[in-house]
Amino acid sequence: MADDSQTEIVVAAAALVVSVIAFAATLMQCLQQYLGSARGYSHCNPKVMGEWAQTKSRRFSLKELRFEVQFDAPVIFVCAPNNKKGPVPEADVFKLDGTEGSLRDTWTTLNMSQRKDYEDRNRKERIHTSDNERASWTIMLSAVQCMEKESREWQEEEFDYQGSPSPPRASLPELGLPPTPPTLEQTHTLVVALQKKRKSWDTMPANITKPYATTTMCHLIEMLAALGVYWKVFDRISDRYRAEGNGFMVLGDRVNDLGLLFSFQVNGMSRFTRNRVIPVDEVKELCFGWVPTIYRSTQDKRRLEIPLDVLDLSSLQLASRTEISETLTMIGCNNNVTKYFNANRRFSHLFSLSFEILAMLAQTFHIEDTLFTFLPNPTPDRWDRKAVSLPKLLEAFELNFKEELTNRVPRNRTIVNRLKHHMETIIRQDRKDGTVVETLLRFRALHAALDDTDEILTGRKAAARKKPEQGGNVGANLDPRPLSPAKTLERIGTLFIGTTKKSDVSTKRTGLKKPVKRDPPGLNKETEEQQRRREIVQDVLRSHIQEVLRLLNEPDERKDQQTLRVPEQNRGRSRDPSPSVSSQFDDVPTFENMDGASPDDRQHIMMDVYFKRVRRLVVPHATQSTDNRRAGRINSPSGRRASIDSQSSAIRSTNDHSPVALVSVPPQITEEVAEGDNGHPTTLGRSANSSETVRINGVAAERPSTTAISTPLPSLAGEAVSHDDVWCTLVFRMICWLMLHDFNKLDKQVVKSELLGSRMPVYIS
Repeated sequence: MADDSQTEIVVAAAALVVSVIAFAATLMQCLQQYLGSARGYSHCNPKVMGEWAQTKSRRFSLKELRFEVQFDAPVIFVCAPNNKKGPVPEADVFKLDGTEGSLRDTWTTLNMSQRKDYEDRNRKERIHTSDNERASWTIMLSAVQCMEKESREWQEEEFDYQGSPSPPRASLPELGLPPTPPTLEQTHTLVVALQKKRKSWDTMPANITKPYATTTMCHLIEMLAALGVYWKVFDRISDRYRAEGNGFMVLGDRVNDLGLLFSFQVNGMSRFTRNRVIPVDEVKELCFGWVPTIYRSTQDKRRLEIPLDVLDLSSLQLASRTEISETLTMIGCNNNVTKYFNANRRFSHLFSLSFEILAMLAQTFHIEDTLFTFLPNPTPDRWDRKAVSLPKLLEAFELNFKEELTNRVPRNRTIVNRLKHHMETIIRQDRKDGTVVETLLRFRALHAALDDTDEILTGRKAAARKKPEQGGNVGANLDPRPLSPAKTLERIGTLFIGTTKKSDVSTKRTGLKKPVKRDPPGLNKETEEQQRRREIVQDVLRSHIQEVLRLLNEPDERKDQQTLRVPEQNRGRSRDPSPSVSSQFDDVPTFENMDGASPDDRQHIMMDVYFKRVRRLVVPHATQSTDNRRAGRINSPSGRRASIDSQSSAIRSTNDHSPVALVSVPPQITEEVAEGDNGHPTTLGRSANSSETVRINGVAAERPSTTAISTPLPSLAGEAVSHDDVWCTLVFRMICWLMLHDFNKLDKQVVKSELLGSRMPVYIS
């Protein structure tokens, strides 16, 4: 009896144990099913997301009796440093500026290499050497942080290092230079930022195994341009994208149920020193092939509306041969120019003509008192600085600039002397040692020259170029570009298309142009004189492009058919004894001579061709175009003959060097500016530009006087100009602009201009 009861107890105990085990197994299985319903939780781990993994969580849904996985992912975009709003409403905006605070707030590190992650692992974790589990957007955020940090530290080191143990900071204010480089908040107008957005794994496509970051097509292109990554394949038809550069590679493809998905990888060494792209807002346009010019007025920083066409000189479109051809058509070039570009004829001498057009009209993008000069290439041509010596080109320009045209075309002596002064200053600074002090002084001289050329070409006064004072706000006045007028266009979202009034409807219907009663599309609000100045520049630029392209493709001047001819009336009365155009150029070199010349002689031959061939043809032809337009008889043969007669008689009366012969200008231009012993104008405040040589740690440098630092030179905006002045100014500006800006040799534009401002969402794996 006792044995039976004991046996029952054992059996009951065993049954209880089995029941408890079964219950526990069932409970754990149930819990496992619930916990297993949290799909994607294991994919949001530190190996994939880094510190972003701390945001993952499970939220139980009573309606569905399952767990939902939630996590934070970045929404990345490009904006100004002071921007407080982003695409995610009521979310904080965090700048990626490479500081400790930014690294902490954005949960990023400065470690871009997965190899370093591998080295930090223990022996067991090193078994698989091909681990690639890290989300590529974390690498991209680290790359941006490294870009800001390394470029800032490099520039600070450059300001310290002068080949001497003692830094020159104490001596820099004597030269009008800041003792420290400008900060991001003072001068940068472009920075990468992000917002944190809460996401659910339920919305992830089935074939996506890692959390992805969100951005837009335009912001992705802008960020890659800032990092020095250049597109190799951009096929929107088959959705194949590949970009390389500066040690990075980006691949893109379309993913079902998601859209365009890009991956960002490190495939080499990256460098963010002298090659760092200038952090200015205009980079957003350059990387799409759009170029804002000196005639640009207002602009929408968000660039939401895409211009359908180039309407005026406020912007240039240079992304492809076709777009360059359309831009030249807008400028007014003839059909021969279009044929040259469409037929892939020759369009380069020492460098491509697209860079020449770019440098003649583009805004100054370089930030004063900084060492970064690189820009995204907006043209389809490669830029090779080794193929041309810009300092030698400027020296050749200076030698030819002193010569007058044979028919005594008038020149404004004030402008001539000011340009001569800039040439001498730039050449003098360029010949010195390449120290940071000399580099900054050369950049400042180039800025001053570009400011004056902008005033000549636009007729508008530039912003006062105040020199930074010791202990002051260095970045307050570092942007040399002219300020935009206070009045903005009614439609802020428009870059190039202005407001349309009811009074303009009749003009569109009839197709006839009426006097301008509103701001031209995309242009600054202009006075009548400024509008005439812009039209003169357009006439000269059009004629210049036509002549250069013709000489490149039709080098024989003795052909019967020529694009431009000197009017018959001028030939008989000209001081040049040559009876024809061809005889004028018998002893003048051609581009063919330049092609066979040595590297030391190419620059001089090119300027000889420009001054002795191009200039002699462009100036009278552009003058004729201006006179015809003002007479209102552009298409009338009788009007054309009358314009030629008036031009011929005007040229005969130019003994006083008055530009009235070519342009309607006020009479005060007839006064000649007295020149000092060194050829500089005494009435332009030469004493304000006086300088003395000082030595900083054994390095000789020009120290401007106190007056030079505080007193700017008189503005050239009100000076009357001739077509010859405009031509010389355009060529001089081209050289100065190219000396101040640079492009990567491997970078060239891939057609994507219509994506400017595109808010199409794309994703980074």
